Amino acid sequence: MITDLAAPAAPAAPTVRADLLVCADCDAVHRRARLARDDVARCRRCGAVLARGPGLTLDGHLALALASALVFVIASLSPIVTLELQGVRSEASLFDATWLTWRAGEQLVALLAFGTAFVFPLAVIVLRLWVLVPLVAGRSAPGNARALRLLRWAMRWSMVEVFMLGILIAVVRSAGVTDVVLGAGLFGYAALTVLLAAMQSAGLQAMWQRSG
Repeated sequence: MITDLAAPAAPAAPTVRADLLVCADCDAVHRRARLARDDVARCRRCGAVLARGPGLTLDGHLALALASALVFVIASLSPIVTLELQGVRSEASLFDATWLTWRAGEQLVALLAFGTAFVFPLAVIVLRLWVLVPLVAGRSAPGNARALRLLRWAMRWSMVEVFMLGILIAVVRSAGVTDVVLGAGLFGYAALTVLLAAMQSAGLQAMWQRSG
């Protein structure tokens, strides 16, 4: 005799709890609280930022990312400084400075400078645009959650302010030897530093919430 066996019940879909927050760093679960404009909620276990009070909208995040992309292109392609010594003028962009540092035998310094001033800022901008453009249009980007996790990691290594400090030290030391003219690239990196700091301060919580 053949007996029909009932098919196993499909597992229930996970329930999304709007009243809970999960720390992205240590996975601790917290109850969501109402936050004022300048309030910041931090994880009790590791101290990571869980949420911020109402701040930038997604359109504001997108505007910051687009402005950063434009300034990044200007800063990367324009001369940072122009040096003039005995009638000889020499312009130096980021790529020129990196290449000269590499040829001088300082490969590690060249890689660090290129990574912190070009690779990681570019990754931050591209990943933000990858996530934000579809979200503003009302949908999620492919690999949205993975892109946000990668963005969180890349933001820790984007240190344009360190690169700016190194440039300023070099300019001050060179001013007594040669005529130094500050280029558009230097002002571009100064503006990029401010924009990246603003994006860092705005956080990723708004994008996580809309992605859910």
